[in-house]
Amino acid sequence: MLFRIYLLVLSSVLVHAQGILTTAETYETSVRLTAAGSVPFWMQARQYGVMPSKGSFLQTSFLIHSDYQKPSKTRPYLQNKRLDWGYALEVTGNVGRNPQLFLPQAHLKFKYKNLELYAGKRKELIGIADSTLGMGPYSWSGNAMPVPKIQLGLTQWTSLFTPHLAIQASMAHGWLDDREAYVRRAYLHQKNLYFRFGKLQANVLGFVGINHQVQWAGTSSVVPANTNYFQLDGSLPRDAAAFLSVLTGKRGFGKNYNPYDHEERVGNHLGSVDLALQIQSDAQRICIYRQQPYEMPSLMYLSNLRDGLWGISIHTHATGYLQTGLRNVVFEVLSTQDQGRKGPLWGTKPIWTEQYFNHLQYKQGWSYQGRTIGVPFINPSTNQSYFNNNNLLTVYHLAAEAWLTSQWQVTGRLSYLTSRGNPDHLYTHPRQQLCFLIEAQRMIWFLKGSALHASMAGDAGDLYPSSLAFSVSIKKRWGFVDESIPELERYRLRYRR
Repeated sequence: MLFRIYLLVLSSVLVHAQGILTTAETYETSVRLTAAGSVPFWMQARQYGVMPSKGSFLQTSFLIHSDYQKPSKTRPYLQNKRLDWGYALEVTGNVGRNPQLFLPQAHLKFKYKNLELYAGKRKELIGIADSTLGMGPYSWSGNAMPVPKIQLGLTQWTSLFTPHLAIQASMAHGWLDDREAYVRRAYLHQKNLYFRFGKLQANVLGFVGINHQVQWAGTSSVVPANTNYFQLDGSLPRDAAAFLSVLTGKRGFGKNYNPYDHEERVGNHLGSVDLALQIQSDAQRICIYRQQPYEMPSLMYLSNLRDGLWGISIHTHATGYLQTGLRNVVFEVLSTQDQGRKGPLWGTKPIWTEQYFNHLQYKQGWSYQGRTIGVPFINPSTNQSYFNNNNLLTVYHLAAEAWLTSQWQVTGRLSYLTSRGNPDHLYTHPRQQLCFLIEAQRMIWFLKGSALHASMAGDAGDLYPSSLAFSVSIKKRWGFVDESIPELERYRLRYRR
């Protein structure tokens, strides 16, 4: 098998200073050079849409952000602070075959106690799943460029009547406008509601919740040939009745709607129902979780319970500044092989079939600026009739993080997947794919607290181009106004000679 090889060099500087607008600002600048070949899956997945998929390019970025201030040993008075604000601005540019300029983050946020209002774009994940080593939450994984939106929600778990029951929730309106999309100027409706059972420090915690996303409104970029799915002028409903259907998931009832929106729910509804059990002690934290995907109306009839994302995450707490050994392990299984086609597990309820991340009106699918918003393994295709023709998947994902010595940290990811194609276009034989990523990081002291980072990634199989890649990076931090540096790094920065 012929592998394409390219060299990736990354140089970044992370500066903690007194700040321009606040005393808790962080600055980061990076330069990345990529030469030839295709970028492997795990080097571009879950990077918020800033990594090209192939070709030589030079990437530069700059970030400035200020988060909410948190109480600490030296600033306990912040415990009583009710009003606070923060912001972020990040600019990333790629120079190469297709020059690009991105704005991954640009937002203002304000909070009163635990209630937050923010407007703009910010990096976030939605759903109960491992946030660092996993394949990403099913419906909102951090794979696409952040979507601009206005959101009102809770910043953290908030007790509901008793410390043994806590809630986290939010609701947002966003804009999914994309120049390359089949439907332009679409809106995003998003809400989520999660419950925690047990005190935060309890040995056993339970979690349950749901997230709900809807693509709605917009106008077709071409004159639609089939008016069963669009209005005569190519538009989609966006009036008050349409929003009510989007909000509640009930059928549309507008008098002048096209037949599809009149018979079905307005918009492309999708999300996941999440369950998790967490067991924690002074030494370890183990979390077992499951995400049940849905696209209306399969949620009501439980017709796709055979599908889902299952995972277990094991985190070992550091017991000393120089502890070595295995620190984090994640194992996940994703199955989307059913999509409601076998019907519910019990009873004689109607059989509702789905087409995960595809839609008859929004042919760009569940994507933003050409990238899947949800789990990255259901990715774009070149088929003009579907966003994805490769969504009948089974994925096995294993990842681990360890400290080999007091200075060397190593992380690895390995994913194996099989695909039968698309429910409407099955492959003659299942296709297979292997994706891996190995990363190593070492603290270096001649630059007063910098870290040297190197990684290697590759793809082999029938679904993605065969590729092999290498990367090298250096990061530097200084200043001590922040108190968010991990304790291990804080110790080294202060006492290493």
